Amino acid sequence: MSAMRMPRIGLVLPGGGARASYEAGVVQALMELWPGPGSPRIDVVTGTSAGALNVVYLASRMAHLEQGARDLAALWSSLTADRVCRRQPLKLWRRFRPSRWGSDRRDAPHPGRTHALFDTDPLRELVTSEVDWPEISRAIATGHLRGAAVTATSYTDNRSVTFYQATPEVAGWDRVRRVGMPVRLEPDHIMASIALPILFPSVRINGCDYGDGSLLQLTPLAPAIHLGAERLLIIAVHGPNRALTQKSPLDAPPSWATIAGFMLDALFLDSLYIDLERLKRINESVASGVSAPGTPLRVVETLVLSPSIDPTLLVSRHRGRFPRWLRWLVRESEGGVSPGFELESYLFFDGQYCRHLVELGYSDTLARQDEIRQFLAQPNPL
Repeated sequence: MSAMRMPRIGLVLPGGGARASYEAGVVQALMELWPGPGSPRIDVVTGTSAGALNVVYLASRMAHLEQGARDLAALWSSLTADRVCRRQPLKLWRRFRPSRWGSDRRDAPHPGRTHALFDTDPLRELVTSEVDWPEISRAIATGHLRGAAVTATSYTDNRSVTFYQATPEVAGWDRVRRVGMPVRLEPDHIMASIALPILFPSVRINGCDYGDGSLLQLTPLAPAIHLGAERLLIIAVHGPNRALTQKSPLDAPPSWATIAGFMLDALFLDSLYIDLERLKRINESVASGVSAPGTPLRVVETLVLSPSIDPTLLVSRHRGRFPRWLRWLVRESEGGVSPGFELESYLFFDGQYCRHLVELGYSDTLARQDEIRQFLAQPNPL
């Protein structure tokens, strides 16, 4: 009988704007369900965009992760829009008017950053103050964490860049249009990963300009595997085949807000499910012995946790409380075409809405606890 060992668990947290609060609810429930002493633990945490904030928050609390998960859920549940971005109505047109789109970056309000509709200095303050940054290094040094990674998109050289902090044996990687770069994680890396194009300003790191990590991240599972994860817990913010409700007459074109929401869905989620399908095929090849002998390929099992209720339905309950700027962004067009709630579900950084998503994540996870326990408890052969 072959010897067995517990696998390294990787937690993958994709982007999703305000929807990332769902991830906090899932993690809170996971920590309560975790099998106990001698069971596998979370060794690797990776994420993108708003998921990157969750990554570093959890990485800085690995020594007391159950409490850290509760604190993260509380943070999302108490969130207000003014802690994320600052709207400057008098400057919106000045910043975004077409005549400035091609202007020299040196004339921008924030030198070294692209023009953006919103100022994210409040979010930077939140990230800086809420994450115990030195604790990430301590968690790695004491063995509570193997590695943490966040991904951003380089506007300078057109690559997906994963910034990771990990144990010394984790080597960087350089693949087609994606690279893994060892760093000491800092607020700049999170602000780069979360910088939604046009809405949020880009971030300059070591002479390169970065934006939201979902733009070029075609393999969102790869960073966790590079960091040594052998089994992946993946938290998505909608399912793979979400039914889209028709929001406008058949003879009317989609509103710009509907298109924007569709683009965010594509950025944050489509690549995740495509990568899952790719990984499934690799697993099947490895298990059947089709892969070439001596290759480093291995079976990586996955479990995806996703909302049982579409966040677009949840956010619709809060429409009467949308701030004026969000109503402006998604207002109905003059032609009467009603946009869906896709865009709002990403941009409505509001404690009540986020708390509903936290509670949904928590209850969804408890509903699948037997499946989750089985997934976590199954050992790997040596």
